[in-house]
Amino acid sequence: MKILSTLAGIGILLLSSCEKYLDIKPKGYVIPQTVEEYERILNNAKMTKLLSDGIEKLADDFYNPELVKDNRIQEVDYRLYFWLPQPYTTPEDYSYYSYWNIMYAAIYQYNAILNGIDKATGATEERKKIAKAKALVGRSICYFYLANLYCQQYNEASATSDSGIPLVTSNDITQKLPTRGTVKQTFDFIIKGFEEGIPNLPVTSLTNFEINRAGAYGWLARTYLSMNKYKEAALAAEEALKINNTLVDYNTQYAVFQPEEGPAIYTPKNGHIFTRPIEQPENLNIVYYGYTRGMAFQYIAGETELLFEPKDLRRINLVPSYISNGKPYAQWDKKYMYMGYSSYEYSAGPATPEMHLIKAEGLARNGQLTEALIPLNLLRKNRIAAEVYQPIISTNKNAVLDIIYKERRRELLFKGLRWFDMRRLNSDPDFGFTAKHELSDGTFIELTPSSPRYVLSIPDPAITDGIIQNP
Repeated sequence: MKILSTLAGIGILLLSSCEKYLDIKPKGYVIPQTVEEYERILNNAKMTKLLSDGIEKLADDFYNPELVKDNRIQEVDYRLYFWLPQPYTTPEDYSYYSYWNIMYAAIYQYNAILNGIDKATGATEERKKIAKAKALVGRSICYFYLANLYCQQYNEASATSDSGIPLVTSNDITQKLPTRGTVKQTFDFIIKGFEEGIPNLPVTSLTNFEINRAGAYGWLARTYLSMNKYKEAALAAEEALKINNTLVDYNTQYAVFQPEEGPAIYTPKNGHIFTRPIEQPENLNIVYYGYTRGMAFQYIAGETELLFEPKDLRRINLVPSYISNGKPYAQWDKKYMYMGYSSYEYSAGPATPEMHLIKAEGLARNGQLTEALIPLNLLRKNRIAAEVYQPIISTNKNAVLDIIYKERRRELLFKGLRWFDMRRLNSDPDFGFTAKHELSDGTFIELTPSSPRYVLSIPDPAITDGIIQNP
């Protein structure tokens, strides 16, 4: 079991700060004895740092000015940017960047909770139910990422034959690894985890680092959207919004800085909108990149920057590169960087703006355009400068959907979702496109619709007789 023998080691690393109370057995097992110990696994900060920035470097919102064709082909960033078949090639790559390894390591911990907490001591049955619910949802979140990275895009017509991912439910590394199964089995399992976990979750929690009902509905909405199940996605988003529908009015949060040369720069008051994600009332569940400032100081693709109108206050997060990198204005390359002027920690987990957009898309796809425009315009009203804001009015379904997709790119920039949108839309009959990564010489690398590169290669060490490599 190559995958699980790796998991045990990585799982222990994930919880290295808990070694004082965890009994690490010779075979690599992590065996808590009390409910409190299991709860500490759930609440360990390292369990929130699930994401590698590779998911952003695959997406077309990212620009890397340092890459020239064939100059750094062995590096992870190069292999991601050029959409090569196997971006992760070394043990270090697997440990720190590969979603396969990162997610299965977390799944190992969630399985330990699900398989052991019933026998734990020191708490009520109600606390055990809540812990199990959080573990069920946490495991489904991990499988959500795995399914949307290593499986074909969900297609109702082929989901029963397309290869899924191994659905590991045991934390016993001596058990035989499951085969890949099908995409339908994979997503059925993910949905089941959410459905079984949500009723036993607290509606809210002390912090949004802890999964609660609002956050779980947010993840469920993301999952249904990735399956193009628009009605179900909209309903799940609405359930999340019933608990928290807060939107921050950016009109109250910005200032304008006008340098001697160059464009005006929108800046958050006092240097940030909220110092930490825990203080951001829009967040439903906080998930970090391994580097908690995520894509801060990274370049934004020129096409993406042009999507932001001059009075779009989300330009708070777009900064001319000459300010970020300290070069004089005369050397400005006309590119922008993300949060390069006022970097702050941010979450890539579900938040209320995303729920408004999922609800709008679900309604629009169902032809309910009047209803779809309500959440869409509500979000825009809180993001566009009040003196120029005008509500969207349209009776054209594709026009409304096009606006929603552009809003997703603006609102969800570098939140780990663009790659999933690219997967589900690249071959859409109305919204399909050829993705591009720009090189510093002005040429482009292209990813054509339905390319096999929209599915990541499984790490070579995980390939067995029962786990067939992706094309």
